[in-house]
Amino acid sequence: MSYELARPATAAEWTAYHDIRRIAIFERYFPGQTYDPEDADEFNELNFPHLLCRDEDAIGTLRIDFLGDARAAFRLIAIRPDRQREGHGTVLLQLAEQRAVRFGCREIVLNAIKPALGFYRNHGYEPGPWFDVEPEQAHSLRVGKRLPNQATTRSLALVAPSPERLPGYAAALAAGWSPDTSGDVSATQLAAIRLDPAAFLAELTRQDGMFTQASGRQVPRLPGAVLWLDDGDFCGAINLRYVSGSDDVPDYVSGHIGYSVVPWKRRRGYATRALALILPIARQVGLRRLEITCDEDNEPSRRVILANGGISIGMRQQREGKAKLVFRIDL
Repeated sequence: MSYELARPATAAEWTAYHDIRRIAIFERYFPGQTYDPEDADEFNELNFPHLLCRDEDAIGTLRIDFLGDARAAFRLIAIRPDRQREGHGTVLLQLAEQRAVRFGCREIVLNAIKPALGFYRNHGYEPGPWFDVEPEQAHSLRVGKRLPNQATTRSLALVAPSPERLPGYAAALAAGWSPDTSGDVSATQLAAIRLDPAAFLAELTRQDGMFTQASGRQVPRLPGAVLWLDDGDFCGAINLRYVSGSDDVPDYVSGHIGYSVVPWKRRRGYATRALALILPIARQVGLRRLEITCDEDNEPSRRVILANGGISIGMRQQREGKAKLVFRIDL
């Protein structure tokens, strides 16, 4: 028997996620309060819903909210009523803490419902002046815990995918991060990693054969480089693709370079630095100019490209019907 803590991926998993929280928390402790599955906090870029399953049976929930400065909050921790008092709450808390450490968090805060205070104190959480963006409530007590510092933050580097770094990549996928900005491939890739980690890495870095895009379209794989962003923790991915002997790319590729920084590492200049670090690699393979695209409303990505010498050359209609800004970088 095995546990899995991951972002809900299917309609059935989302239903289970909301049902557990509604029944275990709201109906039990707040009978007069309506549970809203469409609450805006569920869709915040830095809030990550998680569902605990054991052998595909959904038994618990927790949301990890990133507060900045290596801090996070655990929200609405719940175990399905018919599975309580079986030790699942301890597993849920331990897995969530391990994930938070993977994300570079060093401090956890949560608002413990008063009847559950003993449980949290048994796991190292204590009342105190812990930071949180939410106000304290009369029905709960704010508690916190400092996590072990398992990684040393260092300057951002581009590193090759490897078995040693794969757990950090998998943890980001499990939280719902997707390395493909054109579609969510997190669940598909996570399933492939669980099935055969070595085969996943081989497929990720291979230079030939066919490639399945997020849309499901099969296209020829281009030569290039897949690299991960690392500052002591996994931070995202960047890739270079090109056609040998040409500065052009086929229509099924949006540009020479694609990148995606995990949400909890954004606003640190990492995308700008990663793009700067991959430009020398592009020169080494013989490219004289690059084309990079971004969505018309993606102002942060536009600034990243301009900061690396990008020149706007117009708009391009994508196969999926979405128009993108096109930039050129001369090497």
